[in-house]
Amino acid sequence: MSTKQIMHLIDQIDDLGVLALSFTGGEPTLRKDLPDLIYHTGVVHGFMNGIATNGYLLPKLFKDHNLEGLDYILLSLDYPKAELHDKMRGIKVFDKVLESIKLANKNDIKPIISTVVMKDNLKYLENMCELAENLNCSIEIYPCEDIIRDYPENTYQINNISDLIPDISIWANLMRSLRRRYKNILTDPISIEVVENGGFGGYPLYHQKTLRCHVAEAYIFISHDGYVHYPCKIHPISSFNALKHSLHNIYYSKEVKAIMKKHDSYNFCENCRLGCAIASSIPTRWKTVYSKYIKGFLDGNLR
Repeated sequence: MSTKQIMHLIDQIDDLGVLALSFTGGEPTLRKDLPDLIYHTGVVHGFMNGIATNGYLLPKLFKDHNLEGLDYILLSLDYPKAELHDKMRGIKVFDKVLESIKLANKNDIKPIISTVVMKDNLKYLENMCELAENLNCSIEIYPCEDIIRDYPENTYQINNISDLIPDISIWANLMRSLRRRYKNILTDPISIEVVENGGFGGYPLYHQKTLRCHVAEAYIFISHDGYVHYPCKIHPISSFNALKHSLHNIYYSKEVKAIMKKHDSYNFCENCRLGCAIASSIPTRWKTVYSKYIKGFLDGNLR
């Protein structure tokens, strides 16, 4: 999409009453107009506004722009050592992530580390929490999982993914222990409970009774080509062209409302434990905790 098309969609998102917007990918820092989009989102419209990035291009982005209007940056970091993280990522990015965190703090933008837990980095989680604490940074920690991305033209799945997925019980117990010692951990007790008990799905005998997935209701996923996907970006069973139809008409259409009501009763919801789906479902399920949850997310003190 062009800059003008994206800004027009941001205008429509504001009209819907949405409170927060984030740029993800792929890699959003590859777009040369990202600073303009951030300004339009955070300053013109006043959204809580963030980007999710690997951090590789951020130091240069900070050098060239002040990124006015940006509230937080979610940075991928899976190991506390450069040689391990860079090997997994395939590029030398560890030092750039640390530099980006320092630049974010300097510019009053909240840095958040996002760590994907695998078998071989489970032993480093306390080191990750300590690193984040020393960098004045929050951290979210969720386990790797078997995600099958379904698209009309192709299906994507990681081979031998079971070799990477950690023992969920060990992860959950470790997270409870770490939360008692580190106040900068964003992965909350409800999320830990949902993941430990099997995640979403399992209809009609759901894996856990704590929370249903509300991602179709809570999120509006708009891809690079202007299509909106439901129920989620992983399994887009229905897609709508937001460049031809208004977001209001799409969101309130009978087809989308029917999808929302199904929550995680689809077959592909089986054992889904995506952190973004859980986090977005919590304030939708318990509306009274919304403002506290969002504030806690940015302050890094979800207790």
